[in-house]
Amino acid sequence: MKRIAILAALALASGGVWRLARACAPDFYRAVFTYVRHPDLPRSAFIDGRLGVLQPTFARSYLTIAYRYLNGIGMNPQEREQARDYYADRGGNWNDLGEDWPKRWRIARARIAAPPAPTTSLIGGGQLTYDPETHSFILNCAEDAFRVALHTLDERRRQFGAASPAFRSWLTAQDAVFANCEERGAAIPQEASSELPPLIRADREYQTAAALFYAADYAHALERFRHIGRDAASPWSAISRYLAVRTMLRQLAGDELQQEAQAVLDDPKLIAVHGMTWNLVQRAGIRQRDQTYFRALAGLLSSKGQDDGLLEELWNYTDLYDKMIGDSDPNRLFSYPPAGSPDVSHFRDADLSDWIFSFQSRDAAAFRHCLDRWRQTRSAAWMLAALEHATAPQASSTGLLTAAGTVPETSPAYLTARFHISRFALDSGDKEAARNGLDALLAGPALRDLPSSTNLFRGLRMRSAPTFDDFMKFALRRPVMVTPQVNLGEEPNFSFDYEPLHRPKTGDLFDADATRVLNRQTPFRYLKEAALSGTLPADIRREALLTAFTRGLMLGEDLSEIAREMAPETDSYLSEQSEDGRRFEAAFLLLHHPEARPYFASGITRQSLPGKLDPYRDNWWCPTDIDGDLDSFATNEWYNEMPNLLQKSVASIPDFLSGAAAGDAKREMDRLAKLGAATDFLGGVVFPYAESHRDDARVPEALYWLVRAGHYGCVDVNSWKVTRAAFQMLHLRYPASSWTKRTPTWVKREDDIRTEVERRKLDR
Repeated sequence: MKRIAILAALALASGGVWRLARACAPDFYRAVFTYVRHPDLPRSAFIDGRLGVLQPTFARSYLTIAYRYLNGIGMNPQEREQARDYYADRGGNWNDLGEDWPKRWRIARARIAAPPAPTTSLIGGGQLTYDPETHSFILNCAEDAFRVALHTLDERRRQFGAASPAFRSWLTAQDAVFANCEERGAAIPQEASSELPPLIRADREYQTAAALFYAADYAHALERFRHIGRDAASPWSAISRYLAVRTMLRQLAGDELQQEAQAVLDDPKLIAVHGMTWNLVQRAGIRQRDQTYFRALAGLLSSKGQDDGLLEELWNYTDLYDKMIGDSDPNRLFSYPPAGSPDVSHFRDADLSDWIFSFQSRDAAAFRHCLDRWRQTRSAAWMLAALEHATAPQASSTGLLTAAGTVPETSPAYLTARFHISRFALDSGDKEAARNGLDALLAGPALRDLPSSTNLFRGLRMRSAPTFDDFMKFALRRPVMVTPQVNLGEEPNFSFDYEPLHRPKTGDLFDADATRVLNRQTPFRYLKEAALSGTLPADIRREALLTAFTRGLMLGEDLSEIAREMAPETDSYLSEQSEDGRRFEAAFLLLHHPEARPYFASGITRQSLPGKLDPYRDNWWCPTDIDGDLDSFATNEWYNEMPNLLQKSVASIPDFLSGAAAGDAKREMDRLAKLGAATDFLGGVVFPYAESHRDDARVPEALYWLVRAGHYGCVDVNSWKVTRAAFQMLHLRYPASSWTKRTPTWVKREDDIRTEVERRKLDR
């Protein structure tokens, strides 16, 4: 919250080019406990069908893949390879998912001694060719050509042996094909001998056609591709039908190209090349980017056998979806909530589009549509969409809960279904059933190597805790990523050159759902118990002790036990004999610790060292009665526009916080709310003591720190009055003090925390 003004300026100024704004505004670290933009990493597990817990905030490419698995379409090896290349092309090569196919070809080729590899160095690694008429480079040998060649090399070597005449003949011909990638005169493979196996002869027909194409002899290439396309026995028949269309595109053949393309698209046996052909006709302008094209792409992505066409289908489909939903997208990174309502008719005429739209919808009316579609289709995809929007009573009364309980562990829908089953159990008050199911799940193999999904279940398990100790066991979780908060796509290895003031912790931390309970619903005695237990990690325990010490001081509690655990820092406090002396010494200690708060912060807290002022005013604490979660001040949730919708849907609190504990927590929160921000409260302790102990050498220093707290800390509407009073007292009573000389001015700040909260509401 203290950084809102800075971050708002960054968000408004940067828009879609936030990377350029890094020099103008600070980047802060944040801990990600559960990904909201993509599934668990590495994404290869997701592409292979281990979906984890699906979230509606996932990018639509992931939901498309999930839809295929949930509906039994799945992904064959070629399609999985295409998906990996899609993510390498679109969002950076996380986890080395995609491949540099030209490089892989060159490496594999160099390892084969006979025949020796060509020594020619090709422009662009053999992918680009120079067009002298336009003085530009055009894509000639695309990456896919090297991918197909590499796979064929492996297969032919396995079939015939590396030393066989068949394999060596194939490899010599392929070298000739790639020699044409850069225009240096045509290099056409020799015709295959009749003594070679039929498969090698079929390969040679295709290699010759490809060489002619790369050599820009389009007339002869087209003739060859059409001949191969008519040969049903050739393994290259289907792809040659597509390549005939591609050749005609190079020839700029209009009506003839349209007829050839439509013939391919009308042939159900050629479904594997439909996506690639669609992309070509789009490029040629035969079809506009309209509803018909969008619906056809959805149909292709909902069908088996897309093979090498899936990459382009997925790319074009998600691109079109983004354009059609526009500013109404509920998953937009900025300007949330979305502007206006989308045109639902764009998404209803294809089941895939309808499912994604409905699954991501934040409209309560989406539940009825998802339920109807599930009843019509009985598909796992629509069941999960209905579960996502259902309440516990709705799930129980409609049969959804029963259906979710029958999903086997082998199903890609299993973990998402189990999440909602546990959520419903908690929401309906059956915490024992939720706890038993969650314990079994967390101990089993289903969540292995899925840390993001695991943290979602740990959050549910925390809510079902029967005791405070059990609650704390699941409140602490290991972040799956620590990243700059401007990394809204949660991209690993994010381009980031800002060095923080203090390297953030990366061990177990509190997630936001834990701090909401600890800060608002947990009485002081439990917080004290946690701080003194000795079971917390070292960094968290130090924060817990300081938090309990701060809250205890504000509530007038006995701090002796906590102070003894904080020694030797608190030796002066422990040696004080009077009550007002101990209160002053406690306030004096907190004034020297800008990181002090009476509440926990989730994730990454301050990025300045303990005891040091944070240059961005993340110092001391804010009032506890403003509109917003206490921990939002540290997590900057306002800037990270993509909430974890699944996690936030659970409103239940643990049973041990009911009854007397709930009453105690409410009374304590009411008292804390009346004490205001740190400057106000600490001034209320320092001033009375200063009046009765004018000769105490600590008083001038305490007044100095009050002025600094009003300048650099979180302030409320009237905090400036405390700052002014401290300044005046310091200068009037202690003019010769070194602390007075270090305080030449005081500051009346207009940016009080309540004003910032109102700005936050307006910005939203």
